Amino acid sequence: MRVFAAAALVCCLAAAPAAAQDDVIARARAASRADGIQILETHLATAPRDVDARLVYGLLLSWEGRYDDARMQLQLVLAQAPAYLDAEVALMNVEWWSHHPKAARAHVNAVLARDAGNAQARLVQQRLDAELRPWSAGMSYGRDTFSDSRAAWDESAFTVGRETPAGSLIARFSQADRFGLRDRQGEIEFYPTFRAGTSAYIEVGVGDNDRLYPSSRVSFDLYQNLGHGLEASAGFRRLNFSTSTTMYVGTLSKYARNWMFTGRIFHVPDKTLGSSQTYHAQARRYFGAEGTSFAGVTYSHGFSREEPRGTGDLVQLGADTLRGQLQLDANATLRLSVNASWSRQERAGLDALRQNTFGAGVIFRF
Repeated sequence: MRVFAAAALVCCLAAAPAAAQDDVIARARAASRADGIQILETHLATAPRDVDARLVYGLLLSWEGRYDDARMQLQLVLAQAPAYLDAEVALMNVEWWSHHPKAARAHVNAVLARDAGNAQARLVQQRLDAELRPWSAGMSYGRDTFSDSRAAWDESAFTVGRETPAGSLIARFSQADRFGLRDRQGEIEFYPTFRAGTSAYIEVGVGDNDRLYPSSRVSFDLYQNLGHGLEASAGFRRLNFSTSTTMYVGTLSKYARNWMFTGRIFHVPDKTLGSSQTYHAQARRYFGAEGTSFAGVTYSHGFSREEPRGTGDLVQLGADTLRGQLQLDANATLRLSVNASWSRQERAGLDALRQNTFGAGVIFRF
């Protein structure tokens, strides 16, 4: 009984500081900001190593616009607990709100290097890019070869982009050579951000002669951060050839530190031939100083590309595809990308068709 009583006393003594800490933080959050700041100042005078209370203290100071005081408190938190991600995010906000873009960028990079899906860090990064290097220009080239006697496919694209406080705006001009035919397409893409964790993808395109690209196309996705590293999206694609094709798409992504895992499904309704589904599963590892470089691998059953764009991308409904991708931010202005994929498509009465794809691109930001 004496052993049990001693153990219970130790547990109570250990739990008391934690309970007191939770109580003081709860009282500070429930009070007005001025009273909450006073409550935490009094508490920290006797418990200076309470990093959770000091974090809330720094947050309240920042919300009051006392950025210098908030910065000092949050730096003390990180000095005691360098891995405290919430403190890093709070300090990033302080530097952004107080108009110190260089310092804010350093904290954005630190957050994204450890949590690639952090919605607030991605929002601040977008706003910083809109101020510091809003323009981009790039080009890309892709080539598809096949195991039978058909000629290779070629596609090239040129892009011009502008980062705005509302989101990214991109103009793209593409040219495709397939089946002995040539076609061109112009597109405008917009990625508006409504708030941290809520964004969209809007695209409108017009083709040249309805041979390889659709005469017109419209795309829309809505993205929502669900918390716990989860992000979901839903949308549709409308490709207007001589007959129109409508596709519905749903995506679920999970961020785990600097990893992203994504599942995507395309549903293509067809009353005549029957509806079909295609599936994509992707794993991506982010790295680099800004946490935006990545290496990824994708397995697809159905479309040979993750984003169907023309006639050649819609016929591979029975294909299995493995795709690798690398995007590298070489420095603040230069982004390089390469990708390669291998597809195998079953054909009735014929040997399986193998399709190999290689692509590369470069983007300059200024």
